[in-house]
Amino acid sequence: MGRHADGYNNWRLSRELTIGLIAAVVVVGVVVWWMTARDETNRTHATASPCINGTLALPIQATDSPQLRDLLADYRGSDPVVRDYCVEPQLVSSGADAALMLASGPREITRAALGAVDRTPASDNWPVIFTTPVGIAHTADTEVSGADWPELANRGVVIPAGGNIYARAVAASALSDADADRGVDLLRTDRTVTVEDAVADGSKLLAVTEDSTPDGYAFYSPDDLAVNTVAIPLTATDRVSEEQTRAAADLARYVSDHVAQKEPDDAQRQVLSTADIISERFAAVPEQSKGSVDAGTDTLVLLDTSTNMDTLVDGHRIAGHVARLLDPLMLSVGRAGGRVALWNYSSPLSPGVTRAWRDNVTFLDNSAGRNAAEVVKGFGTGGDPLTRSAVPAALGAASQHSAETGRPVRLVIITSGTADSIDDRAFRDALDSSDSEQIVPQIVHVGTAPVDPVLADWATSKGGTAFTADMTVPSMADSLQKAFGVARP
Repeated sequence: MGRHADGYNNWRLSRELTIGLIAAVVVVGVVVWWMTARDETNRTHATASPCINGTLALPIQATDSPQLRDLLADYRGSDPVVRDYCVEPQLVSSGADAALMLASGPREITRAALGAVDRTPASDNWPVIFTTPVGIAHTADTEVSGADWPELANRGVVIPAGGNIYARAVAASALSDADADRGVDLLRTDRTVTVEDAVADGSKLLAVTEDSTPDGYAFYSPDDLAVNTVAIPLTATDRVSEEQTRAAADLARYVSDHVAQKEPDDAQRQVLSTADIISERFAAVPEQSKGSVDAGTDTLVLLDTSTNMDTLVDGHRIAGHVARLLDPLMLSVGRAGGRVALWNYSSPLSPGVTRAWRDNVTFLDNSAGRNAAEVVKGFGTGGDPLTRSAVPAALGAASQHSAETGRPVRLVIITSGTADSIDDRAFRDALDSSDSEQIVPQIVHVGTAPVDPVLADWATSKGGTAFTADMTVPSMADSLQKAFGVARP
């Protein structure tokens, strides 16, 4: 018997198969939804809170510069994460607080500077973080094209003092044709001349780094000489955590991967090698003051020896520079017939010690400044600058000596700032408690911490002075000479 059409096609699926397909679609949909939701959640978490442990400060001892700011901005842009911490670089003034230090110049000098603050490099791999070209700044009417360094040396190039002693040593090495003795002489000839002084004097040729080329001058580099600044990761201490040292190592790796590590050619290597020698020799020779002190006023020197004095200037600690600069000044006081007392201060470092100051050489000393000049070379650094605790004590000693002798006393206070808890009013009252008109307070502020305004105002109100030295050796030398009353020849 034939089959009859019923008006429906025969493509229908069985009920069981239909249910199975529906179930499969549902399962696939659930899986896709779950994976999408999970990925979206992960992305949300990564965007909203990539670092479970929060933010980790990476303390870097360095001088701020456009090159450094650009490099750190790029590093931040890479979203660095170490041990589930977001890494945030920040600049600090003391090597004791740093997980990473930037330096240029001979490794021996850098290691010595680190050793002075009990710090150790975490490795011998110090990647170049940026380079600073060294060359000649010249006026528009001075032709230098094609001239080499020795030729330019015969045309009266000035090597002005600045923030980078090693860059000056490189220029001196190039100008002296890698003669270390001549190079040191060149540096010493211009050691008190700043870029501003040279421009004001009408100098047409200045040996400078490219970033310090003065307005109105063009920069010319005879053979592409440059000074490398390296990044040095440091080991952990009680003030620098293991996490921070790992962050320092991470930044060093980033630098190695993103900054060209270019080696100098043979000629440049010779110039740089001689510059190392020039830098070391120049730093080893004490800076001499120009002129002589006044009529030999008895002088009490109160010297800050806190960790703030570990800040590097020209590759050396401020503490070392100040000690060398004080040497001839204190001896000059002695030669003029005055007595020299020497105190230092910081927060107490030894068990049982409560005073912030140490009276190392008193006015009873009659060595004409020789003992003070010797003692100052042996000071270490540590602790915080408890200036407001130490100054009234030194003022009391100076006032007592003046009362006993009937002579004036110059009180030279070399300070990096104030970390005391003593408030302004209490400090002002302590300073005003001495009514001696025979005390001449002279304040020299060094380093990058803020000036104590109460101390500065008190000094000037008593007929003294308050100098703030720039972060250069010539500025520190000039400020100290003025504080000691050096008479210019």
